Amino acid sequence: MHRPWRIVVLSRDAALLQALKETLTADRYQVVDAVGSGVLSGLLQRGVGLLVLDLRLPPDEFAKAVETLAGRRELPVLLLADGQDGGDPQPLDRWRALEHSPAVECLLSRHFDPERLRHEVDVLLRNGRFLQGGELIGASPAMRQLREQILRVAATPVSTVLLIGESGSGKDLVAQAIHRYSSRAAAPFVPINCAAIPENLLESELFGHERGAFTDAKTQRRGLFEQADGGTVFLDEIGEMSLAAQIRLLRVLEQREVTRVGGSTPIPVDIRVIAATNKDLQEAVSRREFRLDLYHRLKVVDLEIPPLRERTEDIPLLIDHFVAQFAAASGVRFPGFSRAALDLLLEYDWPGNVRELRNLLEHLVFLGPRRPVEPSDLVAHLERPPMTERYLPVPTGKTPEQSERELILFSLLELKREIAEVRRLLEAQAARSAAPAPPIYRLQAPVKQEIEPEGETAQAVEPLRSLKELEKEAIQRALARVRGNRRQAAAILGISARTLYRKIDEYGLR
Repeated sequence: MHRPWRIVVLSRDAALLQALKETLTADRYQVVDAVGSGVLSGLLQRGVGLLVLDLRLPPDEFAKAVETLAGRRELPVLLLADGQDGGDPQPLDRWRALEHSPAVECLLSRHFDPERLRHEVDVLLRNGRFLQGGELIGASPAMRQLREQILRVAATPVSTVLLIGESGSGKDLVAQAIHRYSSRAAAPFVPINCAAIPENLLESELFGHERGAFTDAKTQRRGLFEQADGGTVFLDEIGEMSLAAQIRLLRVLEQREVTRVGGSTPIPVDIRVIAATNKDLQEAVSRREFRLDLYHRLKVVDLEIPPLRERTEDIPLLIDHFVAQFAAASGVRFPGFSRAALDLLLEYDWPGNVRELRNLLEHLVFLGPRRPVEPSDLVAHLERPPMTERYLPVPTGKTPEQSERELILFSLLELKREIAEVRRLLEAQAARSAAPAPPIYRLQAPVKQEIEPEGETAQAVEPLRSLKELEKEAIQRALARVRGNRRQAAAILGISARTLYRKIDEYGLR
């Protein structure tokens, strides 16, 4: 089962608090009293689904609550006043005069109808889900800024928004959130992936077609722009759109009307277009693969979605969310991660971003070990190139035993290459650190001779240290230099994280 929503109540009225608990406490809700010094800020750190604020709260406590909630526009708020009209307007005016007032709020009488209260709470929680950690998860400054930008953009009448971000970073969720918090929320949200539809069918999908417009056009069809009238069209991977479709899209954006393929009658549409790309559109413009005028038309407002490697503090929150989601769906108990495994997840670059993390966690919950996950359980997944094709089943005509033997052989060859690379680097490092260089004596094989030091003051030649000793010392120094960050230490040593973890185990450096 999903964890119940935490509803925090700020009120000094014991009878009101009891009535709220009796009305809302159920499997889906957990009602918590937050009156007291520091209680609210602590609860906000642990996650809150909804805040219930009694406008009759004493002025000093009301002011402190307002200060604590500054910048938390994503938190839905239910305001309780003396009467349906708000009673004393001063607290309500002070609340709504906040620079960062809540994106979702509702005003009810303190003498509420239980059914009405439950309905409003459901609506507030549902509307606040995207910004409350249900989808756009993260407490990092980058995610807080992104949520604030979403709310600001959603409230404006701008007709075009461009989302820029790497694959798997959550551009589709940002687009849905903009739609959800806009005045168009009651109208359709229509997504389309421009790269997933063949070029010869894209224009028909977007703009529709008349009967007989082409061979298979046996009936008239309304395009996605017409279907989304009054709402939002989300064009994912806009950089893959053909130049011909780009020209027609530009006309739609400028004239707010579409013409079906094979037709001549313009059809007015009222839509907001949100486009997304993981490409550098300016570079595509310079290569004449994307129209400059369309680029400027789309870039009225642009939002950059931060990659996961730039907000690593959000990784534990994402892990908790996805693990709880998959464990609840499957009914299994996930044993969690060892400290070393969690460190590896925090140090990994995540080229596939949140999607890659989600896929990994889904695999671990359903097919992972029934003990705490260790780094050895992760490296096979994290070291692979971030290519979508690797997830597709490819027929090879080989038995599982043959495939397994080949996999072991490739792993051994890779290990041999990495060990040779480590040896080369360590030998080069040892050679650079030896100053002055000792004289080189050329011995005539097979004659064995000893070279005696000249003079009584000659020093004994220090015996050479073993390669393993040098290797262990190099790893220790690299880890010390980066304060234990194993990914950075591996980069300094010029080896992979997998090799470094193996060496750490071999030399007992944990």
